[in-house]
Amino acid sequence: MSTPLGQKQSVEELKLVVYSRALHPELFEIHHDHQISQRYYDAEIWITGCSHMVGFYAPGDTLTEVMAGMEDELPERGLVASFRCRGEKEHEHHSDTGLHYQMTMRVEAMSEKLYRQTHLDLVRAGEKHGLLVPLPQWRSGDLTPFCYVDYRARADSLDVFAYHAFPDELTIVKTQSIFEIE
Repeated sequence: MSTPLGQKQSVEELKLVVYSRALHPELFEIHHDHQISQRYYDAEIWITGCSHMVGFYAPGDTLTEVMAGMEDELPERGLVASFRCRGEKEHEHHSDTGLHYQMTMRVEAMSEKLYRQTHLDLVRAGEKHGLLVPLPQWRSGDLTPFCYVDYRARADSLDVFAYHAFPDELTIVKTQSIFEIE
């Protein structure tokens, strides 16, 4: 089960995991569910606190990206890769059926002034487009933690940009993921 509504998440406790299968919704506390349907695939984006899940479903193939807590009980079956959310990471995966996945992740600790401006800019962007889920129950100062996911869906690819804001840590976790059918 992912982090419950009342339990605050921290960057130190996060990991990004990639699977070659779908994951069951009962594994997560889903705050927002968004469905995408295109010509060659279907996808779903779940916001699960200051974390997310992206499922990409093409005929005969599935890839799932999950940002979750280190303690979250996720299955081993279908595991492609797992990374702690620290520094910068890159990963690429090609399936036998022609599904290509590319991910970059960056954990950015900032000065208070830079963090405040970045936080404000991301909230403004999220209010205009994409999926913005504030988490006021985890607020301890004057800024609210949030998860903001923006995406670009085309007939044969999905680009996902995720931003996870941790005001107490003055840190933003950013991921950019590309799912494409070759």
